[in-house]
Amino acid sequence: MPAFFIYLYPQNQGYNLSMRCVLGFLIILSLSIFSQEEEIIVIAERGWVFTPSVDNLSEEDISEINAHHFKELLNLSSGTWISRGSGQESLISIRSPVLTGSGACGSFLIIEDEIPIRPLGFCNVNNLFEVSGNLSSEIQVIKGSSSSVFGGNALHGLINLKSITFEGQNSIGFEIDKNNSLRSKFINRKNNVLAFGMELDSDKGFRKGSGYDQQKFVLKTENRYKDWSMESLISITNLNQETAGYIDSYEHPRRLENQNLEAYRNANSIRLNTKFSKQFDEVTLTLNPYVRKSSMEFIQHYLPGKPIEKNGQQSLGLFFKILGHKIKKNTFNFGVQFEAADINLDEFQPNKLTTSSAFNNAVRPQGFHYNFEVLTNLAAVFLNHNYKVNDKISFFSDLRIESLNYNYENLMNDGRLKDDGTSCGFGGCFYSRPSDTDLNFFDNSYRFGVERKLINGSLFFQFSTGHRPPQINELFRLQKGQTLADLDTEEMDSLEIAFINEGDTSRNQIVFYYSKKNNYIFKDASSNMVLGGRSRHRGLELTGSKVLNSKFSLKYAFNLTEHLYDFTNSSLGIYSGNDIDTSPNLFGSVFFNYELNKRIKFQIEQEFMDEYYTEPSNLYIYKGHNLTNIRSSYEVNKNLSLNFSVINLFDKAYAERADYSSFSGERFFPGIPLKWRFAINYKYN
Repeated sequence: MPAFFIYLYPQNQGYNLSMRCVLGFLIILSLSIFSQEEEIIVIAERGWVFTPSVDNLSEEDISEINAHHFKELLNLSSGTWISRGSGQESLISIRSPVLTGSGACGSFLIIEDEIPIRPLGFCNVNNLFEVSGNLSSEIQVIKGSSSSVFGGNALHGLINLKSITFEGQNSIGFEIDKNNSLRSKFINRKNNVLAFGMELDSDKGFRKGSGYDQQKFVLKTENRYKDWSMESLISITNLNQETAGYIDSYEHPRRLENQNLEAYRNANSIRLNTKFSKQFDEVTLTLNPYVRKSSMEFIQHYLPGKPIEKNGQQSLGLFFKILGHKIKKNTFNFGVQFEAADINLDEFQPNKLTTSSAFNNAVRPQGFHYNFEVLTNLAAVFLNHNYKVNDKISFFSDLRIESLNYNYENLMNDGRLKDDGTSCGFGGCFYSRPSDTDLNFFDNSYRFGVERKLINGSLFFQFSTGHRPPQINELFRLQKGQTLADLDTEEMDSLEIAFINEGDTSRNQIVFYYSKKNNYIFKDASSNMVLGGRSRHRGLELTGSKVLNSKFSLKYAFNLTEHLYDFTNSSLGIYSGNDIDTSPNLFGSVFFNYELNKRIKFQIEQEFMDEYYTEPSNLYIYKGHNLTNIRSSYEVNKNLSLNFSVINLFDKAYAERADYSSFSGERFFPGIPLKWRFAINYKYN
C-alpha cells in the first residue's frame, strides 16, 4: 500500500481482503475521473463553502432508500455511522468513534433549516428520533469541526435537515413488512405556499416484546407582507417505544430475545420557527425567531434498581443575519444568536433494590436520585468572509464567539443523602447532587481555507477549530464522592486537504483529515466526571457517483480512518496509542443501480463494516460484517408505483453495535434478520 495508508492503518491490524479490494477500486475510480469542471455550492445561509466535507442527500436519495432508521439513510455519507440501538434509538459517529456517555451527544449538532433542535448544553443521545428524514427535502452531513459557523456541539460535525418544499406532487403511501408492521406517509402541497407532511409508523420489532409507534408531522407556510417574505415551519414528533436491551449474543435464535421486557421510552417534541427576510440591493436581512419544547420519560433498565428518568426543555431563541454584503472582491455574512431555555430533569427509583450486591442494594435507594432545574442563556456572534482573488483562487474564513450560562437549582437535598434526608450505607448514596450554582462558558472557534481550481478539478485546504461546552448531565448528575464537576470546554483542531470533481455523469471527492481533541471529558474509575483526556483522529474519505451507461450507475461512500487515545489512564485500561473503542478503521457502502426500463428500477447496496475493539484496553474485538440490501420499484403508471425491498438479504447474524462491560462481559445489539418490505405509493396533483 502507499505510505499514507500504511501510516494510517498499522500493519498489525488487518482488515478483510474484500474490503481492501473495494477500497482500492474506489480510490482508482475517484482519481481517474477528475476531468470535469467543478461547480461551487454554497452550503446554508451562513456560507459553508468547504464542499468536500459536505455530503448532500437529495430528495431522490431519501425516496429511494425509504429508511426506517437514519442508519439506513446515512450509509450514503462517508465517515458517518449511525449505530442503531433498539427501535428508533441510535448513537452518532461523524469522523469519530461511536461516542457514549452522558455528554457524548454534545459532540454532534442536529439542526433543522439551520436551527438547532435542542438548546445548547442539553443534547439527547437519541437526537435523531426528534426529526424526520423521510419528510425532508434534503439532508446535509457536514463532517469535521464546524463550530465556527454553527456553534458549540458541532465539534465532530452536524446533520442539517432541510424541510419539506412547496414544489412537487402530492403523495400518499402505505407499507407493510415481514413482521406485519405498518407504515404510511402523506404529503400535500397547495398553491406553492403551503406544504404538509405526515409519517406514521407502527413497528412490531423483530425481538420479543419490542416495537414502537411513531408519528411525525411538518407544516410549512409562506406569506408576504410588503417587502418582507415570511416562511414558517412547525415540526411535531411523538415516540412510544418498547425497548430491548443488550444481549450476550447476536447469533440466531438469541438475537430474537429480549431480557428487558419492562423497558420503554416515551418522547415528544414540537418546534416552531418563522424566518422573516427582506432584500436590500445585494444584501439580505433575516430575522428567525424560534420556540421549542420536548419531553421524555424512560426506564434506565441497564442500571441496578432500574430508575425512571423524566426530562424536558422549553426554549426560545432568535437568529439575526445580514447576508451578502460585498466590498470589492470580499463578501461578508454577519449574524447573532440569542437563546434561553428552561430545562428540568428528575430520576426516580420506584422500588427498593434487593436483588443486587450488598453495596448496590445500600447505595441505590428507593425514591428520587436527582431533581433539578437549569436555566440557560446563550449569546453568540458569528462572521463569515469570502475573498475571490480571481476565477481560480478564493479564500474563506469564519469566526464565532459565544457565551453560555447555566443557572442550576437543586430541588432536593445536596450531597449523597436519600430523598428523605437519611444516609445510605457504605459511606453514602451512589448519586451525588451538587449545590445550587451559576456557571458560564465563554468560547470561540474559527476556520480559514482556500480553494484552487485546477485543469482537472479543484484543490481545497482548510484549518478549523471546534468546541463543545460541558453538558448539563456531565455537570450536575454526579456520583459517589464528587460534589463538584470542575469541567471546561472540549476543543478540537482539524486540518483537511481535499480534491473534488463534479461533472455531467459523475461526482467524486477525496478528503484527507487530521484532528486533535483536547480537554476530553470522561468518567474515571471512581465515577468522577473529569477533564484531561486527549485523542487523535485521521482519515481518508471517498464519496462519489458515476453513471456508467443508460442503465447502470453506482454510488459509494467509504472511509479509512484511525481514532486513537492520546493519553493514559491505566485504571480504565486507556493507553496512549490504543484504538478508541467502537471505532472501525474501515466502513462504508456501495450502491449499484440498474434501470431495466423507464418503469422498473433495482438497487443493490453492499454494506461493509470492519472489525473494531469494544473496550479501551483493546482486548476484546467485534469481527465486523458485510451485508447486502436490495431495493426495487415498479411504476405502474404516472401516478401509481410499487416498491419492494429486502434488508439483510442473506440473513446474516451480525451486531448493530458491540460493546464490553466489566460487569456483564461482551454484549450486543443484534442486527435485523432478513426483512422484506412492500409499499404502494400514489401521486396526485
